[in-house]
Amino acid sequence: MKDYQGIITAIQGGVVEIMFERDTPRIHSWLESEEREAWFEVVERKNLTTVRAIGLSSMDKLERGERVRVAADEISMAMSKNILGRMFDMFGRPIDGQSFKGGKTWPIYENRRQQIEITKPGNRILETGIKVIDLLTPFRLGDKIGLFGGAGVGKTVVITELIHNISLKEIGYSVFAGIGERLREGNDLYLALKELGVLKKTALYFGEMDKPAGARMRVGLAAVAAAEFLRDELDKDIFLFVDNIFRYAMAGMELGAVLGKVPAELGYQATLDHDMALFQERIRGTAGGAITSLQAVYVPADDLTDPAIVSIFSHLDASLVLSREVAQKGIYPAIDVLSSRSLGLDVDIIGERHYKIAFEVKTMFQKYQELSHIIAILGIDELSRTDRLIAKRAERLQRFLTQPLVSTEAFNDSPGVYVPLENTLAGCEKILNGDYDEAALEKIYMIGSIDEVSQND
Repeated sequence: MKDYQGIITAIQGGVVEIMFERDTPRIHSWLESEEREAWFEVVERKNLTTVRAIGLSSMDKLERGERVRVAADEISMAMSKNILGRMFDMFGRPIDGQSFKGGKTWPIYENRRQQIEITKPGNRILETGIKVIDLLTPFRLGDKIGLFGGAGVGKTVVITELIHNISLKEIGYSVFAGIGERLREGNDLYLALKELGVLKKTALYFGEMDKPAGARMRVGLAAVAAAEFLRDELDKDIFLFVDNIFRYAMAGMELGAVLGKVPAELGYQATLDHDMALFQERIRGTAGGAITSLQAVYVPADDLTDPAIVSIFSHLDASLVLSREVAQKGIYPAIDVLSSRSLGLDVDIIGERHYKIAFEVKTMFQKYQELSHIIAILGIDELSRTDRLIAKRAERLQRFLTQPLVSTEAFNDSPGVYVPLENTLAGCEKILNGDYDEAALEKIYMIGSIDEVSQND
């Protein structure tokens, strides 16, 4: 560890200027205040002797004139298999009240000195046990998947359910990044994963909303670094869950503002696309294993054209849009199937039968949406016989694609279900064929297999 000495010459917001008499540290160096427990990261050079650094911890009571030393040439964390089942901050320090003995040192920024063989995502479908996802937006191992939605539409619930269901398959390990979320939400997730019995296969990294913008942005990179470590050192497939990637973009916007950078559209930093790529392009596969990422994306004012949202969209292989209108109808998960998409929904990947059923379901939903305005004004009885049949079957498909979730058992007293893809396909096929035209809607609502409905109901 080098011990360069510097002096804090200015403090403004979350940024400090530090002057060094010799050996000015390089960009991304990790600095530490000698008088107080405060950490910084060098982000730019002001001149030959002065650097500007962002705060990665509380800067309360920090004063000009305090001495600073270089803790390391790059921010790193201690890594070992023991990170599983534990909760950390961006420095790899445990925040779950238990001691941690790390092993290998791993940088949070991409290690460009390490040569790894990058492989493209294959066409291996990942069954999630959630009917609407497996049918209409199938995931492939190695994909980057976004769950888009405003506040209160169930993004975190779906993320928690996916962590649970994927862990049951015992494919690999999971890493969770909590970026800019509430302290209560982090604690609730930790307890939920523990209760569901999947915490032992998951490592959690948190930079909550009370942390400086630098810590909130860098914790995402720390979680990616943990995923890379588990992938490369254990040769496992890794699932990286992020809640919420929009907060990552927001933290970057805050840093751009305090650094005095000229903002781009709607106040976002001019480097938004670069910052997003810094995170997203590290989510990839190697010969040893793939990183599959599922990212919750908060949509401000439900506006999918927001620049940050557009920037995230461009990196994804699949996107699930959670709709407030769908949620208001009591349809959960509240996925807008007509706005969602997946590159995995391809006949060469999922097979002819699955593709045919998914295409027919989406076509029926599209026709039903076109008829919904007429139904709202004139009523369903004014439709033609063919259109009434479409509306009837679309309503039953909509109800059938709901299901009780394991992660919400405590709220609705209904046991969650994992539905195999074959059961989902068989159920949709029977509804499309008209086998359940006379079944009451409430009998099809919140069930697993279609066989749970009696033909006489």
